Parts: sequence; structure tokens; C-alpha cells
Amino acid sequence: MNHRLRVPFGLACALALPPLLPAQWGPVTTSAAPAPSSLPLLAYDVTNARTLLFGGNGTNELWSFAAGTWTQLTPAVLPPARLRANLATDPATGQIVLYGGIGNSQFALDDTWQWDGTAWQQLTPANTPGGFARHSMAYDLTRQTIVLFGGRNNLWIPNQCSGQTWEFAAGNWTPVTPTQSPAGRIDAMMSHHPGLNTVLLFGGQDASGAASDETWSYDGTTWTQLNQTGPRPAARVGAGLVPVLGRNVCVLFGGRDPSTMQIFNDTWEHDGANWTQVNNVYGGVYPPRAEFGITHDFQRNRLVLFGGVLANNSLRDDTWEFGAQFLPFGTGCTGSAGVPSLVGGAPPILGTTTTATIGNLPPSSPFALLAVGLSRTQWAGGNLPALLTSIGMPNCRTYTSADLLATVPASGGNAQWNWSVPLQPQFLGSTFYLQGVAWDPGANALGLTVSNAATLVLGN
Repeated sequence: MNHRLRVPFGLACALALPPLLPAQWGPVTTSAAPAPSSLPLLAYDVTNARTLLFGGNGTNELWSFAAGTWTQLTPAVLPPARLRANLATDPATGQIVLYGGIGNSQFALDDTWQWDGTAWQQLTPANTPGGFARHSMAYDLTRQTIVLFGGRNNLWIPNQCSGQTWEFAAGNWTPVTPTQSPAGRIDAMMSHHPGLNTVLLFGGQDASGAASDETWSYDGTTWTQLNQTGPRPAARVGAGLVPVLGRNVCVLFGGRDPSTMQIFNDTWEHDGANWTQVNNVYGGVYPPRAEFGITHDFQRNRLVLFGGVLANNSLRDDTWEFGAQFLPFGTGCTGSAGVPSLVGGAPPILGTTTTATIGNLPPSSPFALLAVGLSRTQWAGGNLPALLTSIGMPNCRTYTSADLLATVPASGGNAQWNWSVPLQPQFLGSTFYLQGVAWDPGANALGLTVSNAATLVLGN
């Protein structure tokens, strides 16, 4: 069989796609991560093609994330430490603007900072909002301006919620008076919506302390309430709302209900008209969390998420990504050249060629097999994983339903599998399970050993 495998596409076509496609969340193995934190601010540093993290836990630490590695940055000037600030990124220029937050006073900070890819600079606008924390901010890519809505300026006044809208452009803040506005609120999620070419706002907490499930769009003239009927996310705060520019959608994830303290682990997409909930292999991000940092990596077209608060109020320092995934699981069994391995290469992005390498094969082996399955829980022999000792493969387990076995040419102990992922939007989020099979006559009675397995999630 040709090693440029196309049969899984046929298998996928034969499936009745579920009403909720899987989301594309997966954990990322990283090194030297920032400390476990709540409320870190993430933005994409376009100039340097990396994710930038500021603050978390009331600090002013600055970190970058690229190629699976977190690195602490130490520029000569840093904004003062703060909590519950917000920032917005201009994807065209790469400039990141930070405003407000909670410092050491009962009043919110009223300072504006700009990151240019190399250094932070405090700006001196002639007009300012007067200080806000727990406000919402987003860069309106269509009108090339930053929009700020809501927040609180005096932390000792119970349930104070601003209903003001401000815009920042050309180095100055300007108050605007839309013909219609949402009620004042704090901790709402806001993002540019590439499908609407406006700013989208969801949720937040009003002056009564109740969480909102309202969706609003702002076009520079007025706020318009959307999706007053039909499916939509539950009311929440502490969630993430970010654009996926390549697909013209906004993705919302996680957060909590401030009244019941329930943590959400759901993922929703807004396409400009409707909210649609999507499922996930992992059930979202594990453990579920709120008050994490999240941003869109424009270059790799992936969402990057860090940290957050769990239901027991403990903090996390793990990194997750939303996009095409190759997620290893399980263990292989020992052969004459060691334990065969299955390692991902190019991710399974629609319209590209994805790769995986079966390694630790006997050096003289001319081929390996790749088992491709649609299930990791059931196969023809019963439940998965299944121990294969009874067929002459002691200590070996199969983790996939093996609906297809593909022959992959090998050389020097390695076999690289290549698959042209179909450019078909209906397969976004579709999942396959892979496991390598090594031909190894001296290893056991059957002459076969297996690698670890992996979940392959098609993404964009």
C-alpha cells in the first residue's frame, strides 16, 4: 500500500459526523514555565512571532512562549505590578497596549503602556478613562482602534459597574456615546470578531452580582444585542474569548458562574450569526479552570492558553493549545531494537501533509505497519486497550480499533508516514487513533511489537 495514506478520508466520509464536532484542545509539553498563576495576560507578539505573558498573581513578570519553551524576559522598564488589568494587540503593527488594573490603592490604575516588541513605554495620553479594573478591551481590526467597556474604578464601592465605552487610537483615549449600550458590568469577555468586522462582547457580572449570558456587538456607533434566543454559552466570568482570523469565528472557553462558583469546561464558537458548542477528546482543558490567560498565535493559527484557577482555588502552570493535535498516549512493548516509538511531525492541518515517524525498529526492517482506528475504547476483539499476550505478543497492548493497517516503508530503523489531510471544512476536529506495528521476527512468537499510540485531531 502506498505510504501516502488516503483511506482514512474515505472512512471519515462513511461516518455520520456528530452534531457537535470535537474541539481541538491538547496539552503542550513545555520547559521553564512561569509560576502557577491566576489572571495572567496573554497576547501575541507579532514582531517576534511569539506569545507574550504579562503579570499573573499581581506581579509584573514578562515571559515569552515559542517552540514549546517559556522564557522570562527582563527589559529595562516594566509596568508596575497589578491585577485585573487588560490588554489588546494590533495584529498589523504588533503593538500591545496595557491599561489599568488593581495596584496598591483602592482606586484602579489609570496608566497606559505600550509594548513594541522590544520595550515597554508608558504613554501620556491627553485624555484617559480615569482608571478602571476588571474592564474589557479588544482591538477593533476593522476600525484600527482599541475598544474598552465596563469595569470598576473604586474598589471599595460594592457592585460598582461602569457602562462607559472608550476608544484608544493615535495615542489618546476618547469617550464615546453609543446610541445603545449593554448595562454596566465587570469581567466581560471581549474580542474582535473577524466574521462581523466588529467587536464582540459576552457575559460579565452586573451591578446586582448576577452573571450575564448576553452577546453584544459594537461597530463604533452602537452596541447591538445578538443571539437573544437559541443556543448560547451559560452566564459566566473569568472565561476567554479570542478570534480565529483564518476561520472568521470567535472561540469562547471556560470561566465560572460567580454565584454558584461552577467551573465551566465548554468550548463555543460564534460565526457571526450563531453560537455553536463543540466537543473535545479531553473534555476541554483538564482540569477545568477560570481566570487563565489566552491568545491567538496568528502565525501558527493556534490558540495558546496558560494557567488559571481550579474549582478548589489551586493554581495551574500548564500550557494548552487549540488547533490540530498529535497527542501521544499509551506505551509500546520491547522489541529487539528497544520499544518502538510513534512521534508526531507536521500537525494534521486541513489541506496540508501531516507526518508521524515509527522509530526504534530493527535496523534491517524494510517496513512497519500503522494501525489507524476510529475508536480507542472498542475494537473487534472487545474493549480497548487490549493485552495481546494470548496471540503471542506478551506485554503488548493495542490502543486503537485498527480499522485500517497501512504499510509504511522503513529505512535505518525508522518509518515515516505521510498523509495528505483533505481540505474539507466538515472534517475540522475529526479524530483518528494511530499505533505503530513493528515487524520483528525475533521479538516474540508472533514476530510483531507495537509502539505507543496517538490521537490525531484534524485542525486548521
